[in-house]
Amino acid sequence: MKNYSYFFILVLLNSLRSESLYEVYQNAEPGNGYDKYMVLDPNVVYTGGFGSSVYSVLLECNGAVIDLQSGTGIWMSGDESTSPSIVIKGCSIINGGYYGVNFSGYGSHEVFDCNFINDEWGIQAGEHTFTTIRNCNFIDNIYGLAIIGEDAEVNLAYCNGWGNTETYMSNCLG
Repeated sequence: MKNYSYFFILVLLNSLRSESLYEVYQNAEPGNGYDKYMVLDPNVVYTGGFGSSVYSVLLECNGAVIDLQSGTGIWMSGDESTSPSIVIKGCSIINGGYYGVNFSGYGSHEVFDCNFINDEWGIQAGEHTFTTIRNCNFIDNIYGLAIIGEDAEVNLAYCNGWGNTETYMSNCLG
């Protein structure tokens, strides 16, 4: 019986392990046409966020949870000469103190099959960004999606929002 207890504790501790998302970003190699190709393990809770104004990123979460621990999330920012892009797939991004994902400056970005839970702002799309958001859930945030500025373009499809304390979408026309 004692061996089963040790085995159970080992399995439990393994399932609760966490890792810094920033460290995963720092160690990511190029792949699939991106400067940084990040593949997450669904059995690990990743903590913190990362950002880039230089590298294009493919983030494949495979259902992994990213716990922002009341900090900022994932951000991309470009200018007229450098406009990095990011594709985010299959993440649950939780507990963002300000945003889950923020796009500013120039760049094209895609977010697919993600959950944004208990973030102040699920996704912020800013000036001069083109963002596609598909099949995402915005749950228990203050705002689900915010479009900041008149020049941001957002293509939103098959998304749900519930339990958000303010409006599901801020500054979203149509």
